[in-house]
Amino acid sequence: MITVLNILLIEDNPGDIRLLQEILGEVTTTRCQITPVMTLAAAVEKLSVGTDRNIFASLFLPAPAPSGLGTSKNFDIILLDLSLPDSQGIASVLDLHDRYPHIPIVVLTGIDDQTLAISAMQHGAQDYLIKGQVDSNLLLRSIRYAIERERSDNALRLAKIELEQRVIERTNDLQQTNARLQLELIERQKAEIALDISRSRFAGILEIARDAIISIDRDRQITLFNQGAEQIFGYSASEAIGRSLNILLPQEFVDLISTCPLAHRQQIPATGNQPPPHQGARKQIVGTRKDGSEFPAETSVSYLELKNERVCTIVLRDVTERQQIENNLRDALQKIDFHFENSPLAALEWDREFRVTRWSATAEKIFGWSSAQVVGKRPEEWKFVVPEDAERIAQIMIRLKSGIEASNITINRNYCQDGTIVDCEWYNSVQLDKAGRMESIFSLVLDVTHRHQMERIKDEFISVVSHELRTPLTSIYGSLKLLDSGLLNQQPEKEKRLLTIAVANTERLIRLVNDILDIERIESGTVQMVKSVCKVSELMAKAVEEIEPLADGAGINITASNCGGQVWVDPNRMIQAFTNLLGNAIKFSPPGSRIWFTASKRAEQMLFQIRDCGRGIPADKLGIIFERFQQVDGSDARSGEGTGLGLAICRSIIQQHGGRIWVESVFGEGSTFSCILPRSPSIQDSLQPTSVLDTSQVD
Repeated sequence: MITVLNILLIEDNPGDIRLLQEILGEVTTTRCQITPVMTLAAAVEKLSVGTDRNIFASLFLPAPAPSGLGTSKNFDIILLDLSLPDSQGIASVLDLHDRYPHIPIVVLTGIDDQTLAISAMQHGAQDYLIKGQVDSNLLLRSIRYAIERERSDNALRLAKIELEQRVIERTNDLQQTNARLQLELIERQKAEIALDISRSRFAGILEIARDAIISIDRDRQITLFNQGAEQIFGYSASEAIGRSLNILLPQEFVDLISTCPLAHRQQIPATGNQPPPHQGARKQIVGTRKDGSEFPAETSVSYLELKNERVCTIVLRDVTERQQIENNLRDALQKIDFHFENSPLAALEWDREFRVTRWSATAEKIFGWSSAQVVGKRPEEWKFVVPEDAERIAQIMIRLKSGIEASNITINRNYCQDGTIVDCEWYNSVQLDKAGRMESIFSLVLDVTHRHQMERIKDEFISVVSHELRTPLTSIYGSLKLLDSGLLNQQPEKEKRLLTIAVANTERLIRLVNDILDIERIESGTVQMVKSVCKVSELMAKAVEEIEPLADGAGINITASNCGGQVWVDPNRMIQAFTNLLGNAIKFSPPGSRIWFTASKRAEQMLFQIRDCGRGIPADKLGIIFERFQQVDGSDARSGEGTGLGLAICRSIIQQHGGRIWVESVFGEGSTFSCILPRSPSIQDSLQPTSVLDTSQVD
């Protein structure tokens, strides 16, 4: 196959052009297409026309030449003469090579200069030929050599470029990889630093933790023992590590935590009677210190699986102090509950809506409602507040809830479950929450009904005593003043009468004062009862003996009879009580009537009765006849020279002996006063009754 070579011949001598055309025309294996130009400028113009690469350059140029570097689609080689009209010598080689570095240049000149030839070769020429010394074969061989060498150079350059490109790319990759590795290294270093800090912090926390932190391996041997554990158990870490956990904790607990993870994974119960502890769950156990002492502890257990290694960690806290505080708190709450329930005052607690939250046993005792009946209710939801007091109590509640008052004391009337009304003193105090709002109200309630009754009785007592004292004192004062005036000096009978009145009123005052003193001393317990075994017959005989003059003067007969026996009493006080009862019967019995004084046995007691045939006691007076200054008719009492305290004294004396007194009466027919006293437990009673004593036989 014949190849075609496009040759640009730059020669200003037409003869040389023809000669070269003839020489190259002799080549038979290659057809040479020669384009002659006579100047360098014309050559540049020719070379600049084409933009495609030449046949040889396309074999090794991968891309178009850079901007400003020309390539020609028509020429494969340049034959250059160094003597041109517009360029001389090496300058032509430099110019063309700079413009078209990929087109081989063969210098064909008439200048036979070795130095010039070497310079041309150094500046881009592929060969240096002397005109007149070349033939067709030499010229063709030189052309082919130049093209091949240029192609090799270009291939080397391309390889170099590709190699440099790959080196650049690889360098970039390596730089990126290195930067990434550097970044990863920095991040890893940061992570390692953070991990070291975390480890140090964890180790520090682990060591300074007050709780014991203990780790064990599969063999239940201690592998971690912090300072908290040292302080709690008394072992040093070196003493504890490597030893079995059961030196510290109960064997049963050690067995549980050792089998728990396996049992949990297999969904089967752990061995032992106790359920296995859940991970992190707290459990109360007993720990053992180095000195053998035991203490209550609270533990939580966690497990960590590391490949073939299982780590069990126990966090333990000595709860001795907390348990003591809890016990103290429990005791305190129990004491508070005890006092709440057993206080002599009713204790109530209300929430901020005034609903009952607590209701003590004393409250139940006073008001009758049980805690279950009232807890959760407001006062208006059950019949508790007397309607007349409702508005006032509502205002009190408003003042407490609004904070106007933090505590107060009120006196209210309240209903009981049975419908009765009691007078109560309420001591209320408010508990506030953190925001300063009412949280609850605590109330202590004192039933003052009896006290109010006593105050009324006291007022009545003072009124009666004042009246009883004023009347005889006025009489005494009037008599003495009249005597002192001398107006009755000539009337001895009147003087004697006035003196008699004054003496009688004085005696009445003495009796009144003595009775008041007696009953006060007896009821207050300042008078000691000197008890002894007394025969019933003797007590009755002495009482009748003392009252006989009064009975004789009133024309009253007393019949006394008894069944024998003894009683355990203060004889003087009992005779006083019997004479009061007998004297009271004499005062209200008509002349010529009879009074019966009897004694009979009732199991372990002795029943004494005094029955008269007097006017009797109205039914509405039976319940109060034993109260102080309670009289059926005040005019009768004054005419009988009574003080209104006799029956009250009798009741006090009999109650001091553990007995009881009461009265039965039919108005207009008479009364029977009865009292029961304990019989003597130490001396056998007389089996035969004594004879009946009848004062009517003694005239």
